[in-house]
Formats: sequence, C-alpha cells, structure tokens
Amino acid sequence: QSAQDAAVQAQISSGSSTPGIPRAKMIGTQAQDWPTVHQSAEMQALRDYVTAADGYRYANQAASTLRLDVTHSNLIQRWHDLVFDSSMTVGRVKEKLYFHGGTPAEHQELYLRRGGGDTLFLWDEKKTLADYGVKNGMELHIKDTNPYSLSANGGLEDVSQVQKYVMADEEYDKLENSVRAVKRREKEKAAAERAARIAAGDVIEEEPSESIEEVSARITVGSRCQVHPGGRRGEVAFVGSVRGAKGVWIGVGLDEPQGNNDGSKAGEHYFDCKGEKYGCFVRPDNVEVGDFPELDPFASDEEF
Repeated sequence: QSAQDAAVQAQISSGSSTPGIPRAKMIGTQAQDWPTVHQSAEMQALRDYVTAADGYRYANQAASTLRLDVTHSNLIQRWHDLVFDSSMTVGRVKEKLYFHGGTPAEHQELYLRRGGGDTLFLWDEKKTLADYGVKNGMELHIKDTNPYSLSANGGLEDVSQVQKYVMADEEYDKLENSVRAVKRREKEKAAAERAARIAAGDVIEEEPSESIEEVSARITVGSRCQVHPGGRRGEVAFVGSVRGAKGVWIGVGLDEPQGNNDGSKAGEHYFDCKGEKYGCFVRPDNVEVGDFPELDPFASDEEF
C-alpha cells in the first residue's frame, strides 16, 4: 500500500500525463470547476488509487456476510454497503430496513437487482437471502406500498413542505430580549448621553468625513488592494455612496469567495465581480492599496 501511495504521489507531483490525457488546471474554486478524470492525469491517478482495492473489497469479511446497496421507492437517498447475513430471512431483512427507510415491514415489497436489468421479486418472507442467490454488491430495492406513507411525495426529504414559523414585524418589536430591542436601547442610551453632554456645555467634535472625490484620489478604481480584517485580496471596483448607508464605501472584487455579495446591495448593482461571495463593501479605512498580487493557494511558504 505504501509503494502504491508513493507512486501516486510521484505522478501527481511530477505532473506526468497519462497517455492520451492532457494535464489540466482547475479554473475555479467550486466542485464543477475541477477537471474530469478524462481531462487530467492527476484525476486519473486519484481514480486509480481510490478504486485499486475494488477487486478484493469483500476478501476480508466472513463467508456469510453480505454488503448490499439499498434504495427506496419514495426516497432520493440510498444506503451503500449495508451489512446483512446470507442466513437472514426476507422477513428479517424487512425488519432491519424499517430502521433505515421508515417503512413498516408489512408495507414493504423487496426487489433484488442483480445487474444488467435483471430484477427478482423476493416474495417469500420465509426464504433466506442465500435461497435467492444474493451476492455482494447487489442492490435491494424497497417498494413502499402504503399510499399514506410518511415518506411519500418527499415527506421525509423535501424541507419546503415543513411549515416555517414566521413572526410579524409588529410582534417582534414588542420583544424585550431581541437583537433589535438591544440595539434600540443602545442607540437611545447613546443619544441620551450625547444630549446630556451638550446640556452640560461639553463641546462635541464631529468626525470629519471625506468626500467621494477625496477618497477616489487615494483609492482609485482598478487598484490592487488588501481588505481588513482578514487580509483578503482583490481589486477596487467601486468608490461612492451606497443607498441606505452613510458615508463613502469601497466596493472590492475579491480574488477568493470571501465576501458577502456579488457587487449588489439591497437589490441595486454597483460593480461586477467573479460571482456570489466575491464582492464586499468596506469603509476606506479598511482598504490598503498597494502591490498585492493574487495569492496562489497551492504555493508553499518554503519556496520562492
């Protein structure tokens, strides 16, 4: 096993190509952006590694042990390699499957899918799996015959059917321990303290605010930048005001999906970026413009 691991690692590290399979690069960060096994030598090597033991995967189990896949007529999910014994009767198998699919034994019809479109109805509950010639890797299919089954029509998987509790905005305002109530009290407290200071004759200096022109002069659109906190890198894509927020905001198109929008805010689009989670709006003080090239996620800190 260690020799096989070393061979796979050597092939991946060297970038050598399998005949007929070109070396391919990942073009994004999502699963669909990865090259397929037919496009990449690395993926072919990984596939060979994962499937290397398929030929003897049942070699170290007891002679009477069976590992079967199980599917259900009402469910999208399937169960892989459930363990049975060849001496189990069909009736006992149904009792076990009740705890997986939720269908009572009396409402189950079991079908053995042996491959190649060959399906056998396991009608006799007193016969064993061995009597029906069940082998490792075959599939048991559960047909739920109860028209009122809880699992029918997505009853156990479709969360859109679950009634959500929605509180009216007026009712939420009445709560005293909500986030909104806490923020409201803090705002009222700050306003009262400010009024008291003014009444006492204190001079309250207002923080000077920069204009859009002043900010644009030092943070120009198209500049490479680093956003704090987090050291997120990207490119300045917008400098200006945002509806519903005070002051000047910087819109940054990030290199990695570390933001919270796609350049839009409250239904209004301000700048273009790579996609969802690649955009963010930050205050000018949190943007550092400079030589911040895009980072290579696979680069080593020990290499130059």
